[in-house]
Amino acid sequence: MAHLTEEQEYLLLGKIGGLLNETEEKAWETLLRENPAARQAYDDMIQALPPGEVANSFQRIKQDATWKDLAAHYKVEKPVPKTRRLVYRSLAAACIILLLSAGGWLFYYHHAGQPAASTHTKQPAIQLTLANGQHINLSNEEGAIQTADVQLTNNNKTLTYVLAGETAGRAGMNRLTVPVGMDYKIALSDGTEVWLNAATRLEFPFAFAGNTREITINGEAYLKVAKNAAKPFLVHLPHSTVQVLGTEFNVNTYDSGVVRVALVEGSVNMQAPTGESMLSPGKEAVYHAGNPIQQQSFDPKLVLSWREGLFYFSGATLTEINKVVPRWYGITTVIDNPNIRGREFVGALDRNQPIQVFLNDLKAISGIDSYIDTEGVLHFK
Repeated sequence: MAHLTEEQEYLLLGKIGGLLNETEEKAWETLLRENPAARQAYDDMIQALPPGEVANSFQRIKQDATWKDLAAHYKVEKPVPKTRRLVYRSLAAACIILLLSAGGWLFYYHHAGQPAASTHTKQPAIQLTLANGQHINLSNEEGAIQTADVQLTNNNKTLTYVLAGETAGRAGMNRLTVPVGMDYKIALSDGTEVWLNAATRLEFPFAFAGNTREITINGEAYLKVAKNAAKPFLVHLPHSTVQVLGTEFNVNTYDSGVVRVALVEGSVNMQAPTGESMLSPGKEAVYHAGNPIQQQSFDPKLVLSWREGLFYFSGATLTEINKVVPRWYGITTVIDNPNIRGREFVGALDRNQPIQVFLNDLKAISGIDSYIDTEGVLHFK
């Protein structure tokens, strides 16, 4: 497609994805008649795609829930004004690539036939450090794990435990650390469930003593708190505290000096040095250290999809995306070209797919190339 203009690429991608309106269809037919390069590019792509899907304009995969959600979220409308052509073109390419991924196909848009670069890196382990100083590698030790005070069970990326006695394990805080590239779940003694995203640390007791239930989180986590009106649940975050009785919510402290609390169900009260804010479902509290707490609505798809291994981005810059890639894949990244830092994108990052799939998609949508050097560092150029 090196011989096609941006407008011509837009028509090609829209044609294959079934996204062109009547006027654009006529423009596409004219392009096919007058430009042999366009005909060749179209034929090459059609041959690389599954014939059945091309024949019905990907209707089977468009009915998939992921496709529906993306279409509704980004609210693509036609006809498309010229000022929006670049965004629409990116959406067309993203849709095709996401459709291919959903169907289980790997399509190298610019580098057909070239082998993917190796991206295997040694990842650190999920670590549980007990209050007595004992270290347990949860990435290596599966099944039942016996300690002096508690019987641990580590199965299916989930930790549960049973205390050995009424007072066992009550003193002191344990620390659960989830490294980059991983996620994990823990069920606390009161029935509260905590899902931990990559690069997240949880401090918790094996049993809650006193009149409160208190834990500390640094990173990102989704909590489903067991109801107990007589014993409030407190989540200590950097610069703030969230108080709940029984609810479901997401906390995010990845950005230094910024705390985000998104409420899904129930009610929470976010407390900070500058004040407090009571949340209702569908609202997110955002606290920048030293400033009043702000409230806003949030899109559950964008905020909570990490639990399914997805990171949706709409209008996100490469700099913002570059923060997610190291956390999810455990790889160091560098943006070599400062001119591409502010370039915005629409699409999704799937942690369940090899990183090379994302890099190929990024190349196809934006032309941004990348490589992994001998030190295992990913470079965007």
